[in-house]
Amino acid sequence: MELLYPQEHLNCYNYEKGDRPAIEPINLFKNETFTIDTIENKVVVVRKGTLDFSFGEYLNRHLTVGQMIILPAGFQLIAKALDDTEFVILRIRTHIELCDRFALEQLLLEKTDKDDFNDIGILESNEVMTEFLDSLIKHIKAGLRCYHFYEIKIKELLFLLRAYYHKKDLLYFFYPLLSNNLSFSNFILQNYHQVRTVKELAELTNYSLSGFEKHFKKVFGVSASQWMKSQRAKIIYHDINNGNKTFKEISFHHGFTSPAHFNDFCKSYFGATPGQIRKRKFSPKEKGSVASSGGR
Repeated sequence: MELLYPQEHLNCYNYEKGDRPAIEPINLFKNETFTIDTIENKVVVVRKGTLDFSFGEYLNRHLTVGQMIILPAGFQLIAKALDDTEFVILRIRTHIELCDRFALEQLLLEKTDKDDFNDIGILESNEVMTEFLDSLIKHIKAGLRCYHFYEIKIKELLFLLRAYYHKKDLLYFFYPLLSNNLSFSNFILQNYHQVRTVKELAELTNYSLSGFEKHFKKVFGVSASQWMKSQRAKIIYHDINNGNKTFKEISFHHGFTSPAHFNDFCKSYFGATPGQIRKRKFSPKEKGSVASSGGR
């Protein structure tokens, strides 16, 4: 069906006219690349083709038809189409709730000592999810791009995940976002990249430094300084392996006092110099993981 009164929609204040709409269908030709921003949590779903993607310590991973991942705030994703590819970005700009009677944190009750969360939790689209996405894309192509419509559809996505997926699968999918205090952890994920030190991060939360460190360890299970170092390392690892930045540019961007200091950090944290890391990017042993000396 045709969208009625298209000019009224287009002229509406709530019409999504920006370059970062809440829901964004993307079409890439083979070998074309695309960079996804770092601001908020987002779900990425492939509708056609195969997407080669890298973010954090994960390098050159593949997402194929019907597969979806969640990309945490604070991480930039670089994607390349291995075929003509279609995918959808759903930007989640509010607190994530599967439903008002089931908090996301409750998924942690499904966790056992045998679970291994060292890989990306890829979720497969089922019949319900495929129908939802087909309908969503149809409306967007017709020109229905209201902010409130997008907000409702993202809530519907979360309800459908709650209704039609096993809790264990959802645990793996949402695990990068999960903690015992989701509002606190979401704030940290969205803001840590703006600061250099634990003290600066504590100031953003309005905690005292000692109170912040105590609360942070309770929520994340590690000290704030350890966690920030780990997150910084993942982003550095990503920058070394993706894009055309020189090592000098990466070193300056991440606040190292000199190239030698940057070199020492990489050798200490990854067990290799920046040059060695970039050179062996496509080695099977290197794909998709940060060195075990501290990358997780």
